[in-house]
Amino acid sequence: MQVSPLNLKVMAHILEIEGHSKAGAFKRCGLALEDFEDENGEWVPLSQFIALVDAAVAETRDPAFGLVAGKSLALTRYGVMASVALFTPSLRQLISDIDRFAVLLLDRAEFSLEEDGDRAHLTIRPVMREGAAGRFRYDFVATGVVQMLKFLGMTDADLHAVELPFACEPELLPRYESNFGPNVKFKQRISRVSFNPALLDLPHTSHDQLSYTAARTRAELALTAQRSRIDTAERVRQWLMASFPKQPSIVETARHLGLSERSLRRHLSTLQTSHQDLTQECQFLKARSLLAEGQLSIKQVADALGFSSVTSFHRAFKRWTGTTPVLWRGEQVSP
Repeated sequence: MQVSPLNLKVMAHILEIEGHSKAGAFKRCGLALEDFEDENGEWVPLSQFIALVDAAVAETRDPAFGLVAGKSLALTRYGVMASVALFTPSLRQLISDIDRFAVLLLDRAEFSLEEDGDRAHLTIRPVMREGAAGRFRYDFVATGVVQMLKFLGMTDADLHAVELPFACEPELLPRYESNFGPNVKFKQRISRVSFNPALLDLPHTSHDQLSYTAARTRAELALTAQRSRIDTAERVRQWLMASFPKQPSIVETARHLGLSERSLRRHLSTLQTSHQDLTQECQFLKARSLLAEGQLSIKQVADALGFSSVTSFHRAFKRWTGTTPVLWRGEQVSP
């Protein structure tokens, strides 16, 4: 899994605003802060985000630092999502928007709505769940959910329970109760925030239709731009398939798509693929098609795919399937 570099940038701002050394945290985990300055840059492995969170907890010496981070002013750095939340018409609409636009930051939303009679639940499924980073993320998401509910009109009586999966040290219990109230529970099988379902459709007092529409439009544009990178991968596939037996270089492909080589590499990297990966994927798909048709010899198939020799095609096909082109073709025609 990969995450937007904005997550690491916001983490750095949280540390700074809360009076801790962001440089110290980055040094602890072996990352360079300047590598994440471009919030629209290439997505990074989740493992790097986990390493930074672990380092932040160590730097602050606070195992419950997620409680602090979940209500930090640094979260306004999330920009477009902060604006959508500020002007939303209702809690239900905001939950729907978060579910739709979470993919601008992560591969999915970290909580989901469930309605059960006289209770509504926001079930928490964070992207990191183990160790210090996992505890931080459970605390962070739960705190963010409770802050969201309070912002949209929740009173203490409306909050039925906050359930978390880990044990709580006695000395930290007052902080959790201050954050979540007396109905916070630990060592629970399901992590969730339960509340009065009447809140879901309560009109938001700060709702402004023009501002909400503008914020949501910006989010949609960002989502469209992100999806265009996915479209880019499909356009690369179509170009490569149409070019056989020639195997275009990444420079030729970028020129065909009207992109710079650097932009194409960046777009494909966010999708966890590369020009070489897509070339081999297309070769494999075309090889299967030609072999299944049975009209060409193995050498002719190799030539049609741009391989320099039958031997190199044989090697590649065995790497893809674990078997040889001849055996694979035989399996397709066997009764």
